[in-house]
Amino acid sequence: MSKNSLPKVVIVGRPNVGKSSLFNRILGSRKAIVESSCGTTRDRLYADIVWKDKRFTLVDTGGFEAQKGPGSDIHALVLNQLHAGIEEADIIFFVTDSSVGVLPQDMELASKLRKTSKRIYVIANKSDDGARTKAALDFFELGLGDPHPVSALNSIGIEKLLDDVIKYIDSPVVVQQLPRPIAVAIIGRPNVGKSSYLNSILREERVIVHPTAGTTRDSIDINFKYKGHEYLLIDTAGMRHNSKIEESADFFSNVRSKEAIKRADVAVIIVDGYDGLREDDMRIIDFCIKEGKSLLIAINKCDLINEAGMRQYTEMLVRKMNAVKNFPVMFISCKTKKNVTISLDTIFAVYERSRTVIQPAELTVMLESLRKAQEINRWSITVTYLKQAGSTPPAFILGTKSPRPLTEHIKRHMENLIKEMHDFKGVPIRINFESRSLPFGGRMSRGHKKGRR
Repeated sequence: MSKNSLPKVVIVGRPNVGKSSLFNRILGSRKAIVESSCGTTRDRLYADIVWKDKRFTLVDTGGFEAQKGPGSDIHALVLNQLHAGIEEADIIFFVTDSSVGVLPQDMELASKLRKTSKRIYVIANKSDDGARTKAALDFFELGLGDPHPVSALNSIGIEKLLDDVIKYIDSPVVVQQLPRPIAVAIIGRPNVGKSSYLNSILREERVIVHPTAGTTRDSIDINFKYKGHEYLLIDTAGMRHNSKIEESADFFSNVRSKEAIKRADVAVIIVDGYDGLREDDMRIIDFCIKEGKSLLIAINKCDLINEAGMRQYTEMLVRKMNAVKNFPVMFISCKTKKNVTISLDTIFAVYERSRTVIQPAELTVMLESLRKAQEINRWSITVTYLKQAGSTPPAFILGTKSPRPLTEHIKRHMENLIKEMHDFKGVPIRINFESRSLPFGGRMSRGHKKGRR
């Protein structure tokens, strides 16, 4: 895995003190989900920051909670992610809430932080007025130095905080042209194994895995190198149909997941092997196709399935959704790591196909094949030209003459013919039909017989 060598500034604190608000304010965008309910952020979120010619990585973490009882296993997993964040930190932003003062959880976390050798900033957030700024002085009792009054909401004290931080960062901005990584969005319904798939690739518990649906809330970006190629792996929250969304955090998670698909080069949809292809899976696949995204369908929990079973399963998927036949289907097991790593080979192959630029000689051959196609001639259609208009996804302009407007059925048939002439497995293509209608009985191009009406 690619290791980021930039200094890390890690944001910690109990729930609902404004850690994600501070993260977003420094980042300048709403990358993390910010909501008034506790426990919205669970995994670590990373963002590279440039401030006055200095670079560092900012890390958001889940809220520190020491409570036990129902649901404490998820709290334990969040706590593990928090401890991992503290361990990798060079500088720690310990965020507190000046509107409520010092709480026992603040004292407990301060006790843990005092045992580290890291540089720690006590940040008294929500210091929007003079009274709260004065109240921020109460945080001296944490024993971690001078409190820094800020308001993430109103951007008060942020610049002063960052100016002080970069004094201890020796990482100037270096202008360097690096190859853009292949962005891979890991998508699917809740609890189908998306985070397990990511952890299996990375060979570490990088994101929280728990049987409770909806454990992942944010989209998590992680850089990874495999066979000399750089990847940006994006773990996403489970996507639900809007009618099934009950909490606002789930709504924003859905939005983040769709945004992740839009910025991805390839989407890997994880399908639960026991459940098969559900309606929500088909909606997600359809969304990817409409966005022009290359796609790999990974059937998870297939530890024992044999070759014959795989063929039957794939045939069942195609019967349920015909579009599946255009995309590669892999059978994986995140539990045993079966086919997980080698799925990256398929992802890379699909990515390369999405960048296809067809040479003029091959386009000429494809054009002649279209002109000779029986169905096209039977419909009295003359194909006049075929051009490639772009890639990622491959886009074409197809010129036709016909006695009547092209129907969607005819357009799909011509699209399928083009897909059969070139390997576009896993890649949606775009065709702009430039049609010119002919009067009934009108003359066709030389060399082509006039078809029946």
